[in-house]
Amino acid sequence: MQAVILAAGISSRFYPYTQYHHKSLIKIFGKPIVLHTLESVRSSGIKEVILVVSGDSEIKRIFGNGKNFGVNIQYAVQDKPSGAGDGLLLCEKLIKGDFFLLNASRIDFSDYKNLMGRKKTEETKAVLLARKQDNLEKYGVLKVEKDRVLGLVEKPQKGKEPSSLRLIGIYLFSKDFLKILKETGRDHYRLEKAIDRLCGDFLVSFVETQNEVPSLKYSWDLLEMKNALFKIAKKSIKRSAKIAESAEIAGNAVIEDGAIVMEGAKIKGPCFIGRNSIIGNNVVLRGGTDIEENCVIGANMEIKNSLIMSGTKTHSGYIGDSIVGQNCRIGADFSTANVRLDRGKIKVKVNEEEVKTGLRRLGVITGNNGRIGIKSSTMPGVIIGNNSLIGPSTVVLKNVPDSTKYYTKFQEVIEKK
Repeated sequence: MQAVILAAGISSRFYPYTQYHHKSLIKIFGKPIVLHTLESVRSSGIKEVILVVSGDSEIKRIFGNGKNFGVNIQYAVQDKPSGAGDGLLLCEKLIKGDFFLLNASRIDFSDYKNLMGRKKTEETKAVLLARKQDNLEKYGVLKVEKDRVLGLVEKPQKGKEPSSLRLIGIYLFSKDFLKILKETGRDHYRLEKAIDRLCGDFLVSFVETQNEVPSLKYSWDLLEMKNALFKIAKKSIKRSAKIAESAEIAGNAVIEDGAIVMEGAKIKGPCFIGRNSIIGNNVVLRGGTDIEENCVIGANMEIKNSLIMSGTKTHSGYIGDSIVGQNCRIGADFSTANVRLDRGKIKVKVNEEEVKTGLRRLGVITGNNGRIGIKSSTMPGVIIGNNSLIGPSTVVLKNVPDSTKYYTKFQEVIEKK
């Protein structure tokens, strides 16, 4: 059996992290997300992998033929982001028989491989993974009868949903599906339209999951991805890590080589501290915090349910339910607001569109190489672009574009007594 993993294209909705060759290269738990997916595929027993990547992909350089990662990797290059269907057809000559198709963020693949495999018979041309959900207007929704799929409706109007089952990004196909895919007109939703045609002509089954299913549609989805990995992580403190005697570590903590945890720090797992990172005096890390490699978290900083990317340095303050990009510098007394005053669900502006996150707690999302002055703060759901600078004592009330200075003007008054 083979697995085809889609890892091409750039999603503008994933701002401010669109500068990555692919969003699945962002590191969580010290590894690119796509590596977590490859490891899940390997642990399921599948060793033959086809990766669909962009022409200039960093993924090829990192993974090569896959030998160092326990799999055999072949590549198909998709130069233009023309959809999953086109990407799959590029693999046609490499596919030998029945195969799985999945997105690069399917770190949970091994949970479903056998469940879906047991449903696949000679007569069954496909097995789809689905989950019940409300608010289905942005998803592909299955039309079903018992355990048979009769069709797929993409982004149905509210009130016209054929069921409450949305499609999840893991598919098990017979190679025969490729013929139907080729006959389906080129379109961004070519894959979905071909699945709908397949359901009309052949036997298609599905597996329903009750699990939360992490995705990577928007940048804040990284928090859900992080938390999904925390659920399967095991406590581990490397021998070369230096932990002060007065530091407190409770719960499931993963602390990597060369990390330093200084006096008075409190680590409340689940938590990840990457290689060579320094956790300063009286720092509090809690609620599922991921500190990547070569970070410095300064004294008296509290961080809760956040992802701090590699090379970032902070002083004191509070960071909650946030994502901080690589190589940022954050001054003392920085604070993120992560809850609306009315406790309502937070909206984020992405590409001039206001997006409902469905979250009641979300702090700031910063790009790479940001600079934030002392005594600054941010409102819930604000995005600060790459290479931007926030002045001291500034409250960030709205999104800040890339390479922008955002600051509050002060008037200095000097009078003789």
